[in-house]
Amino acid sequence: MAHLTFEYSKDLSDCFEIQELCDELSDAMRETSHFPLGGIRVRGLAADVSSIADGKSKYSFVDIILRMGEGRSEDVRKNIADDIYRRAENFLKQKEIRNPIALSLELLEIQKEFSIKRYNTIHSALAEAK
Repeated sequence: MAHLTFEYSKDLSDCFEIQELCDELSDAMRETSHFPLGGIRVRGLAADVSSIADGKSKYSFVDIILRMGEGRSEDVRKNIADDIYRRAENFLKQKEIRNPIALSLELLEIQKEFSIKRYNTIHSALAEAK
């Protein structure tokens, strides 16, 4: 299980197609080889309102939260976080973003006993597609 949610300042949708960033992050997750394909989820959410720094200037942001199940070593978690952050950073550097921008990523481990996943037909659909 690995769910990545990125929240972004609405102005970024004027600079590039947000789906491109979503696809880039999804590719990065698959390429780590540490997540089951059927467990990868990437979602982007626009912040309708925000106040950053002085509250007067226009700033952009992308804030990434990566939630994953337990069981990976600290080194593996660090490598995953670094790889995904680097992909997002390289992607954003290639875009013409008008405002100063902040990129952040936080990795959270989900405790198995507090993660309920009883209904999921995605894994069987992926198996049938092979």
